[in-house]
Parts: sequence; structure tokens; C-alpha cells
Amino acid sequence: MRTLRKSFSALFVTSLLFTGSVVWLKEVNAQIPQAPGISEIRTNILVQDELYFGRNKPAGEVSEQDFQLFLQNEVTPRFPDGLTVIDAKGQFLSSSGIIKEKTKLLILIHANSQEDRQEIEEIIEEYKDRFDQESVLRVTSRPAQVRF
Repeated sequence: MRTLRKSFSALFVTSLLFTGSVVWLKEVNAQIPQAPGISEIRTNILVQDELYFGRNKPAGEVSEQDFQLFLQNEVTPRFPDGLTVIDAKGQFLSSSGIIKEKTKLLILIHANSQEDRQEIEEIIEEYKDRFDQESVLRVTSRPAQVRF
């Protein structure tokens, strides 16, 4: 048993000696390819707005067809360059408790212009009026660096 302990001790001390000698190795840095410079890619600084349209209304729900018509007639003409719509499930706290509802998330990436901001406000007001909504949540991120 003593011989086995001595062998392990010797092995341990030897491994420490070899490990200590690694410190003397020179550090080598790998060459990592660089991504193309910003000037080589078409880059725009824009604003991203997310609009959360709740679909519950006092007498039922905003139907898929109604929302698609709203999108076609109110949103797309104002932002014809493109947009994204995602089906979501939202919830919020009201005076009567937690309300859960189907939600449409509309993502718009646009110029930070007074005209575009006004168009978004008009979309929000039209949705509230048409579908008897108290509010539409709007989240604006500035700036959004966009590359194509």
C-alpha cells in the first residue's frame, strides 16, 4: 500500500512539473477572418416600431378576415416597402384581473421621419376606432441598424 501511495505522489509531483513548464510557451493568436466593413454593405439607420393589436373587443373578437382587411387597407398603403405580422398571445392586468387575448404583432422598420410617425399614429387610431379598442401598445426602438 505504501508503494502505491509513493507512486501516486511521484506521479502527482511529476505532473505538476510538466504543467508548470507550459507557462513558458509563447502565446499564439489565430488569424480570424474579418467581416466585410460597414462601407462594403448597404447599411441604413432606421427606426423599428412594434405595434401590439389586441383582438378582444366588447362584442367578441377581431376576426382574422377583419384584421387582414385592416392590414390591406390601412397599413400596407402606408408602408408598402414591407412589414412583418406575427400571431401572438398577450395578457395585461386590468381592474378586473389578468386579461388574456389573441394579439397581432406588427413590426415596421422605417425612416425616422415625421411623416412615418404620423402614419403609425393614424394606423393606431383607426384600429382603436374600428375595433372598439382602448389602446394599442407601441414599442419604438431607435436606432435600428439595417443591412440588406
